[in-house]
Amino acid sequence: MSTAEQLYFAPISLKRILFAMDFSPGSLLAFPYAVSIAKHYGAKIFVAHITPAEDYDVVPDASQAESFEASMEENLSGPMGKLRDIPHELVFDHGSICSKLLATAENRGVDLIVLGTHGWQGLKKLLKGSTAEEISCLASRPVLMAGPNVSRTSEFRRILYATDFSPASQHALPVAFSLTGAYKACLFFLHVNDWDSGEPPSKASERTYNFFREQSRFYGYDDSIRNRSQVIVDFGPRSDLILAHAHHHNADLIVMGIHTNKGVKARIAAHLPGSLTYNVTSQASCPVLAVPDSYS
Repeated sequence: MSTAEQLYFAPISLKRILFAMDFSPGSLLAFPYAVSIAKHYGAKIFVAHITPAEDYDVVPDASQAESFEASMEENLSGPMGKLRDIPHELVFDHGSICSKLLATAENRGVDLIVLGTHGWQGLKKLLKGSTAEEISCLASRPVLMAGPNVSRTSEFRRILYATDFSPASQHALPVAFSLTGAYKACLFFLHVNDWDSGEPPSKASERTYNFFREQSRFYGYDDSIRNRSQVIVDFGPRSDLILAHAHHHNADLIVMGIHTNKGVKARIAAHLPGSLTYNVTSQASCPVLAVPDSYS
């Protein structure tokens, strides 16, 4: 049985989007992408503002909360926000940002989480950690992360899908196909042989082209979209080459699979040198959509 026949995915539905809002530059950078996807999929946006547990003493009372909600609604519905014409709901809570956002995603039946990240590296990441990486490691649904260098349009006209043929990257593929169709985008199907994969370089190209043809047929990927696609095979360090190809092809979005962790492992990962997905997110000029290996 082929790889495609072993996997089954229901049609991708991005009808309920959770956007994490803290008024930081990072979250404001991420917001247009939540709006764009909501418009293309006819989705509702849940705008969540979580007051961190350490700031519990600044949680507004009832009258302050009403004023804060009105201010937030006004900011996100203006010319830059454009939330006014999209079904939405404001969600306020306090406590652990990661656990509260994930609980909100679960309770609201969310299909996608959108958030910004500082993209901290080195000692700063070790000390402060990355909430975005912790969330992406724990989430059971896709997480779109906008890093500090994001400058690309929120209309995804050129999508880069990166695969290493792992279960995680295979779970990301139907999401990449769905977005390519929804946005009528060009798809760059990238496989990087990183020398440590054990894959003979002579087989990398053949395997990639066969995999693309097999998967596109399986998902009903029509000729019009296939004609807007390009299969790319490269050799070397994965993070560097994904970033290089995203830059070279002016990608508006990078789609990748991510291996999920649970509990303590995810919290530790948030402080360690970044995963491949986090490293790409922290440097890319476009957002990265991380799809967990548990997603179906």
